Amino acid sequence: MFRPSSLFIQRSLGLGGISCFHQSSVLRKGFKKGRGTGDQGKSSLYSNERRWKDDPIFNALGTIDELSSKIGVCRNYTSQEGLFDVSEVLIQIQSCLQDVGAHVATPPDSLKTKIEKTKFDTSMFEFVDKNIDVYGDRIPPLREFILTGGNNASSEIQYARSICRRAERCLIPLLRDESIDRNALRFLNRLADLLFVLGRYVCVITKTKEARYQKFHEYDPLKSFYDIK
Repeated sequence: MFRPSSLFIQRSLGLGGISCFHQSSVLRKGFKKGRGTGDQGKSSLYSNERRWKDDPIFNALGTIDELSSKIGVCRNYTSQEGLFDVSEVLIQIQSCLQDVGAHVATPPDSLKTKIEKTKFDTSMFEFVDKNIDVYGDRIPPLREFILTGGNNASSEIQYARSICRRAERCLIPLLRDESIDRNALRFLNRLADLLFVLGRYVCVITKTKEARYQKFHEYDPLKSFYDIK
């Protein structure tokens, strides 16, 4: 079941959202009845304000949505590997991202009731930090730079990490304008750390070697990988 806040980001991203679940009594093919409201290049925030789709808020929302989509791909691969504990963490991350998006889609001049409904939930920090500790204790210390990759699951998680860093950068203009709680930025920063740890953990559990970084002029193919123990 959707939490109320998860609907707002979907509406802003043109995915149905409030119109689909709250206003339309009839769904056609799983989508909202009144489609095409964004055909002129504008979309609505949770405050009902219409803005151009290249607005910094929509840039941030789109990147958060991209991150969630990539994490969905990661879940598919971790489940195929039988890493259901990681899959569970990833699905919780996607839920957190829905709430972050809802917060971003609610500018500070919105109604107080809407701001209250989509305010940043600081308990998400505890979730991220806890899992960094849990999975960080299960991987070897990082004593040198590694080259991300490994297998499909670990590679996709590291790819998600790089998208997370981009999503974090997309929040900077909104933070400068005081449009968001700075904790949203902090959350994405820590989430990127968690994804890095999870990517390495997948390599450990699947017994996949990690690639070493070597200076180009010192490259030795015999030293390209090291065993994870």
